Amino acid sequence: MNFIENIFKIKENNTTVKTEILAGITTFFTMSYLYVLSPKILENAGLEFGSTLTVTALIAFIGSILMAFIANKPYAVAPFLGETAFVAYTMVAALGFSIKTVLASISVCGVLLLIMTLTNIRGYILEQIPDNIKQSFCIGLGLFFIFIALRDIGIVNFTANSIPIEAGNFTSLPVLLGVFCFVLLIVLVKKKLNAAVIAAISITTILGMVIGDIELPSKIISFPSGISSSVLQVDYTGILNKEFIPMLYIIFLLVNIDTSGAIVGLSYKSDVDCRNNRTGLKKTMIADSLSVIIAPLLGTTTPGAYLDSMTGISAGGRTGLTSLTVGILFIAGLIFTPLIMIIPPYAYAPALLYVGILMTSVVTKIDFNDITEYAPAIMTICIMIFTYNIGIGIISGFIIYPLIKLFSAQRKDINITTWIMFFLSVLFFAIKQFSVF
Repeated sequence: MNFIENIFKIKENNTTVKTEILAGITTFFTMSYLYVLSPKILENAGLEFGSTLTVTALIAFIGSILMAFIANKPYAVAPFLGETAFVAYTMVAALGFSIKTVLASISVCGVLLLIMTLTNIRGYILEQIPDNIKQSFCIGLGLFFIFIALRDIGIVNFTANSIPIEAGNFTSLPVLLGVFCFVLLIVLVKKKLNAAVIAAISITTILGMVIGDIELPSKIISFPSGISSSVLQVDYTGILNKEFIPMLYIIFLLVNIDTSGAIVGLSYKSDVDCRNNRTGLKKTMIADSLSVIIAPLLGTTTPGAYLDSMTGISAGGRTGLTSLTVGILFIAGLIFTPLIMIIPPYAYAPALLYVGILMTSVVTKIDFNDITEYAPAIMTICIMIFTYNIGIGIISGFIIYPLIKLFSAQRKDINITTWIMFFLSVLFFAIKQFSVF
């Protein structure tokens, strides 16, 4: 116990080993959908499901371990689904680039992020971003989570032909069980039960079994697939092709924005706030930068601090012992993949809904006394949601904010970093248009 105390500073962070482990279990169950979703998406890029499933768990283990021991933060690390979908559906399927080239470019971006972190450039940029814009990242991400959760439960549906969404079948069994799970979760949270998320997911899953909607798998234990087909499947020479160079810039900007935006979102909503702690912020970014370097070499896309970590933080997680627990469970969970895979969306989606609601509470920190502050923040949030693209929304915010300030004769509110992000964001959209991206 002294060993754990010395590494994670349990007492100093006003927590206990039991609370930290329960928080890690909570985060793990909330993120367990990654076992299925991430490999399924990457199948569209030509990667083998079993191998990618193993790599997904391995990166969650490595990234979370790095976060635990380098930064001592309760932030679980895993491949971002948004980045994964971008790679599979846009870079590979739509634009025809090789998955090996794309993975190589992500690894290069990770090296650049690490250099920017070690030289304090990345941390300085985050510090200089206007507070209201940073808060909009957190709120937008929260609403994005709510949107995904409502879709997974079945409360809303959307397809290529639905403008923009349509109501689901509110009397269907998944919707009714999803609503039951969400209400149960909120009641348990109100009663200050640390294991509220786990309890709600477990009870709802068991209820689904009793009703007959869920069947137990034919086997409980299954050994994971090997990863020989995915390790070091990168092509660095392809990055130098003139057709790909504009894509490299786009990938770097999205990787930087998504990973940094997740850190900002978590830090603004958690009690382990690193906004005013440069050392803590730097260590957090070192951990996620190393993860970005390693992940493509093993065969998956951009990882970063996962917003699902808010469920564990809400359950009392304060230190790296929480993220360490998540990492260990992801590896151990590979053996019980058949059992984990029976957890239905209506059991885990309410946890995402809960996370989203927690994150949107940051809206109270936006300055609603100055329209030049809250207008760009609200626009950033809306673009993130209505384009169904977090990166595009954040980049749009970097353009809208300085323009409103400039033409409102408030140039003093625009620092040099904001102008740099403005021009980089304009360049992003110019390249995006030129590349028919």
